[in-house]
Amino acid sequence: MTTWQRPRRMALLRAAARALLIGGVLLPLRHADAAMAPRVLPESDVKVQYTVTAPGRSPHDYALSFSAESERLRIDDPEHGIWFLVDLRDDSAALVVPQLHVVVTEPDLANLAALLQSVREARFTPLGEATIAGLRCTRYLVHSEQATGTACLTRGGIALAVSGQDAHGSAQAVADSVTEARVPPDSLTPPPDFSNIPLPKGVISALLRG
Repeated sequence: MTTWQRPRRMALLRAAARALLIGGVLLPLRHADAAMAPRVLPESDVKVQYTVTAPGRSPHDYALSFSAESERLRIDDPEHGIWFLVDLRDDSAALVVPQLHVVVTEPDLANLAALLQSVREARFTPLGEATIAGLRCTRYLVHSEQATGTACLTRGGIALAVSGQDAHGSAQAVADSVTEARVPPDSLTPPPDFSNIPLPKGVISALLRG
């Protein structure tokens, strides 16, 4: 790698790390108490445009695509041209950085994906109804041992607004638009011709602290 490529790669990975931290608020609490929880995964394919805000950062646009059949999702960060892939069934996650033609994997990514979908015994307390992005949703206070927050969910399980706070910080996402349409399967998997870069554990955490 040349000297000028190294700072560019680090800048992209730093942006990706922060996208993961903020984009994590978009992921659903998959294993909530079924007796009390509403539907927390969309019942059909959906694409949602969100504005995400976090303390000390400017509002940021993200796009989420979800496949109901495969339970895979993709979170795009248009500003940096990168995206984050999660497979909820096998607890895997990866960062795709097309500018560098690479797919980044790291133990922290898998741990993040597993943590975000394994919140157990979450309690959902209804807070009333709201209309966001032209759709009706029910607002809930969501509380678990790992995190607290709120979510506004449609009957079909689409999150129109989510806020969360845990030991790593807080963030809020609000939907700007929702499109219920088929999500192409190949858009939810890493490009086959990209190189894979496995990073040592802790690199993403170090970037987030930087």
